[in-house]
Amino acid sequence: MWEHAVRADDLTKQQVNGTFRQTTCAQVRYYAAHVHVCTYVGTRRPVMPKQRSHGDGGLYPIRGGTLWRGVVDGGFDETGKRIQWEVTARTKTEAARKLNALKAEVAEHGAPLGRAATVADVAHDWLTSVARPDVDPKTYQGYSGMIANWIVPTIGRRRVGTLKPSDVRAVREAIAAAGRGTSTARQAHAVLSMILDHAVAERLMRRNVAKDVRKPGTRAAGTVAAARGALTTAQTIAILEAAAAMPDAAGSRWWFKILAGQRQGEILGATLADLDLDAGLYEVSWKLEELRREHGCGDDPCRYKQGARCPQARWRVPDDFEMRHLTGAWHLTRPKSRTGRVVPLIPQLAEAIRRHLAATAHLPNPHGLIWRQPDGSPILPRDDAQQWRELLVAAGVITADQAVPGGTEMTGHWTRHTAVTVLASLGTDFQLIGEIVGHSSAQVTAMYRHAQDAEKRAAMVALGGVWGAALALPGELPPAEVR
Repeated sequence: MWEHAVRADDLTKQQVNGTFRQTTCAQVRYYAAHVHVCTYVGTRRPVMPKQRSHGDGGLYPIRGGTLWRGVVDGGFDETGKRIQWEVTARTKTEAARKLNALKAEVAEHGAPLGRAATVADVAHDWLTSVARPDVDPKTYQGYSGMIANWIVPTIGRRRVGTLKPSDVRAVREAIAAAGRGTSTARQAHAVLSMILDHAVAERLMRRNVAKDVRKPGTRAAGTVAAARGALTTAQTIAILEAAAAMPDAAGSRWWFKILAGQRQGEILGATLADLDLDAGLYEVSWKLEELRREHGCGDDPCRYKQGARCPQARWRVPDDFEMRHLTGAWHLTRPKSRTGRVVPLIPQLAEAIRRHLAATAHLPNPHGLIWRQPDGSPILPRDDAQQWRELLVAAGVITADQAVPGGTEMTGHWTRHTAVTVLASLGTDFQLIGEIVGHSSAQVTAMYRHAQDAEKRAAMVALGGVWGAALALPGELPPAEVR
């Protein structure tokens, strides 16, 4: 029988066995659902239609039995309109399978998962609504690059709700086919995983399939640390001596780079206000960073495609972002690690910085920087990198032919690894090292640590001394007695 949606005591006609007979229908409201009790006029024989609660779902044929429809009732919205979700299939069995899956989604998420959104759609939404308000501009730029260069071109048109682990691996394979390394694949995997976490939260997919795929490079322990090395003791001494010979004590910047183990941007953005030479301390409060501009025209878009050309362009920074404008796109921004990190300066380094400041006191310094260009503008990272290579040539560490971009693997970041390595070899606690150089954890510090050959040999000699008496060959003195 068919259910009725009429007022009580109204008379209707209902087809029974090919004939029409009058019935009366009483409408009853029960937990926001309509349940109808119909009886035949005259015989009063009850005709009970199938009763369902919200979420139970209904399955019935349509189009003359050529198609089956399954419906899940979701109650009513705020306007009183009934909410229903449906599935269709050519057979009853397939429709029942789809209906059960739909009911499971409703039970778990409160509503069916979205099916139309593509990876490109979700990636854009995550980048603009989740990442942009919270992350550092440089991090945002990295996320944006991974999405534009690898994720969207590879799987951007795929519906996010139908993604499989093989789609995640396809991104890694595309990166490998382009000749890029494991580091790029690992970063792309991390960004894709964050995007899919957002899709799960937005009920666009059941689970994050990126978590079912092994992260690139996880089998090779120490892959990250192996990407950069540390200077040897002989190389470090040669560099320090070459820096000491530079005019106006300009080499104090390189001494600071080696002896304090700070990042490039933190050195180039070091300010006089954070320096206390009498106490021999420097507080890391700023870093030099290049920011990009984006459209600020909002609902009334301008005619320019590039955000930097927009008449109302604004800096692309997260909410509550602290920055000080210097020149052009260059700003002082808060450092990657905790602001206010204090770095002790050994007496020789403090004296070198004092001499440099005295020698350059007559030069303009509108931004209050410790190291700057003769005109007072900040030293840009590309210039700093080139000057580092020239210092390596002066120290005899590399040849003049290698003093070009990409000519040597010994970048300035090697000094940071060197500082960590030497401090660790002296027995300094990893947590203390991390506080000095600005690592987020002791695990990160361990990745920067590179044991030198002499240190390895000393460790193995100490190991042999534990079993010294058992290591004597026939006719020889035990190792402990050898002079």
